[in-house]
Amino acid sequence: MDERLRTLQAEVEEEQALRRKRDSLEVEYRSLCSYERELAVLRQKGQEDVARMEQGGVRNLFTKVTGKYGEALAQEQAEAAEAETKYQRVQREIAQMEDTLRQLDKRIGELSGSQVRYDAYILQRAEELEEAGTDSGMKDLQARIRTLEERERTLLEKRNRLADVRWEVRNVLGILEDAAGYGRWDAGRGSLLSSFLKQERVQKAKEAMIGLQEAVKRAKDVEDKQLSAAQDHLQEARRQRGWDIFLDNILIDWSVQDEIEMALARLHHFSGALEEKERVILGELQRIRAEQEILQKQWKDSVAQL
Repeated sequence: MDERLRTLQAEVEEEQALRRKRDSLEVEYRSLCSYERELAVLRQKGQEDVARMEQGGVRNLFTKVTGKYGEALAQEQAEAAEAETKYQRVQREIAQMEDTLRQLDKRIGELSGSQVRYDAYILQRAEELEEAGTDSGMKDLQARIRTLEERERTLLEKRNRLADVRWEVRNVLGILEDAAGYGRWDAGRGSLLSSFLKQERVQKAKEAMIGLQEAVKRAKDVEDKQLSAAQDHLQEARRQRGWDIFLDNILIDWSVQDEIEMALARLHHFSGALEEKERVILGELQRIRAEQEILQKQWKDSVAQL
């Protein structure tokens, strides 16, 4: 490996390491800023408590009469001083961290684009070898790596959209499970209250279905026939709400319960289909990453020979 390539490789590794460090520090920095805001509230409260004690008032009159004014004031002052000390310490830590982040940003800015420069130089060296009559195969290797990276990115985006859909499904299922529980209570020893609570959960499930359907649209390639059927069952359960709440007999109770259970079955079936899709995606990601490891090793071996 020539000196220029070695230098570029070192810059890539340094930039990647600094970016990881900065990401970690950014999380810590945000946490400290949040803690500082909490301490600022406690600090302000402590100062106000001391000021009220020193200004007097009915409460202070009582402490003076009992002879505990000095003790109470000393306690308030100690608590205020402790809050001030903590606040100042966190402010110093934040200032130090901000200085570290500025230094990291400066160095990252100097190294920015190191990967592009590194890749460009490798291809330049590969072209020089080809002109000299030696085919390094690096252009083809790079193209294959880029293709796999793009495929991986597409699959990850698809999996994230599926994860959004699954979250919405779990939300609707949770509400419907509550509705089914109230429905079983209503069909057994129920009352106006159990019918009302059951129908309230059915309405919430209908509203939650809107978010689920929007997530399905974003996912694009997710089949929504089961959702349409579940929506129909919920609509029918709500259609009977007047009879369910005010007439409240066993036939209506079980009719509504049947609609709820059918909606649950449809959604569980839909959830199972989502899990299968996710398993397929994960299997494809594993295959791609295994192939990436092989190609990356070949790439490193080829780079070492430049």
